[in-house]
Amino acid sequence: MNIFVGNLTAAVTAEDLRRLFGGYGTIINAIVMRDTATGLPLGYGHVYLVPEQAACEALVNLHNTMLNGSHLSVRECVYRSRPEQRVKRQSWRGVERRVAGARRHNDYDLSAPLSWQQRTG
Repeated sequence: MNIFVGNLTAAVTAEDLRRLFGGYGTIINAIVMRDTATGLPLGYGHVYLVPEQAACEALVNLHNTMLNGSHLSVRECVYRSRPEQRVKRQSWRGVERRVAGARRHNDYDLSAPLSWQQRTG
């Protein structure tokens, strides 16, 4: 079973997760998720633990336990299907998202070029 572990501090490593979940069953994989651009931890990870009964026991026993000064959020990882993620997404086919006008630029019309007198003010 794939287990989601949330609320991790920046100091937590995959080896810490292996030590924490090691007493419950066989750990297939333990990952602390990191940002691809900066390499900094994102604050959550995944542990793949077998057998299923041991994973359920780990869910119950390790939820809200302390690890490096923060309470862990431990639950079963549920994968969402594609259409379920953004049900209410609106499509903007052929229509501008913003109202036409100069609202974003303090009432200056940036589409019209300024004359020399307007630039020197």
